[in-house]
Amino acid sequence: MEKVRSYTGLFIITPEKPEAIDDVKRSITAVINDNSGKILKDNMIGRKNLAYPIKKNNSGIYYEVTFSAVPESISKIQRMFNINTDILRSLIDLAG
Repeated sequence: MEKVRSYTGLFIITPEKPEAIDDVKRSITAVINDNSGKILKDNMIGRKNLAYPIKKNNSGIYYEVTFSAVPESISKIQRMFNINTDILRSLIDLAG
């Protein structure tokens, strides 16, 4: 069995439905938990202007999550985030 590692995920959430932010945060947490991960820390950074439009959006809501998971589950987690239409972009990298 592979060693559990810490990862940082940065998500740009679509700003079109600000009332749905909590639902998107819950779905991010659910995807991580369903794939043998555990949330260590989360940080709502807030709305920022984008350098270039993404899916016709000029701004996005930034959300950062630090979590632990086994390396085998990261590709599946990334695939689930790419499918979610409320997430404009996601980036997962090793923490620290």
